Amino acid sequence: KFPQLEVEGQKWREHRRQRRGAKGDGSPDGGGAAVNEPHVDESYSEFDDSVPLHVLDVACGKGELSARLAMCHDLSVVAVDPRPADFTECYDSLILPKLPKKWQERVAEKRRTDPDFVKMELNTRICQLVQTFDFGGTGPAGGVVLGEELLQAVEGSCLLIGLHADGATEAIVDAALQYSKPFVVVPCCVFPRLFSHRYIIQEDGSKAQVRTHSQFCQYLMQKDSRFVMETLPFEGRNVAIWWDGSS
Repeated sequence: KFPQLEVEGQKWREHRRQRRGAKGDGSPDGGGAAVNEPHVDESYSEFDDSVPLHVLDVACGKGELSARLAMCHDLSVVAVDPRPADFTECYDSLILPKLPKKWQERVAEKRRTDPDFVKMELNTRICQLVQTFDFGGTGPAGGVVLGEELLQAVEGSCLLIGLHADGATEAIVDAALQYSKPFVVVPCCVFPRLFSHRYIIQEDGSKAQVRTHSQFCQYLMQKDSRFVMETLPFEGRNVAIWWDGSS
């Protein structure tokens, strides 16, 4: 559904091959040692400008989705969450044990050569903004206003993701619309008291305050007719709303 993701993934893999080749590292794509790769600082300003567009993982929590995208799909990720995430610990405890046996053995082999292999790979591919996904106010035309770092992160992204992003869910959708970015959100909590301004238009034309999960999904869908809603194959809150960024 997001062909740009595959394109950017290919660019990122080619980018890594070129950097390894320049350093005389003949490691194959997607698994070579990254000892000579530059370490990505937590500050977004240190993110390498030569790296292709990234996926923006908003409200990343422990970092499971970010770590999966980085290690299993070889993608560049900018994660946003007010709590610092330990992506290496998350990968080791939540992701690696669930991977196919041959993948686990491959990682173990790499670690015998370089014990910090996973940490260095993740530091190369993930940059975290330790902050909330705030608007910083509303623009004169009603559009969202992002802080400088978040604005750079959104403008440089190929996809915005909010997997159970709680209070940031609507902000992700609004930012994606304003900056014409593909997005996918899986709404969870509604917070009707915190967001008491939310109303949906019912079939009879009347308004109803958003209080339930289904109403929240309907509220988001009513923002733009191009949005798609579908159910994902897992337990719990599994309704996804997405847009491919096309006009």
